[in-house]
Amino acid sequence: MWEYKIIDSNKAEKGGFLKGRTIEQAESYLNELGAQGWEIIDLDFNMDPTMPGGATHFHGVAKRTK
Repeated sequence: MWEYKIIDSNKAEKGGFLKGRTIEQAESYLNELGAQGWEIIDLDFNMDPTMPGGATHFHGVAKRTK
């Protein structure tokens, strides 16, 4: 049996350039999820700094054994 979680970079720590998120902060958030047993099964990562959310905005789905 699985449980699922919607993930969003809005939950990652802020504080980079113009108070945005750095790549390292995004990686840290994803590594925290991995340490909790979450496996990312779908991820949309935006690398365009002109898009809403900035260059490190992402969202997706994670799963782990329930």
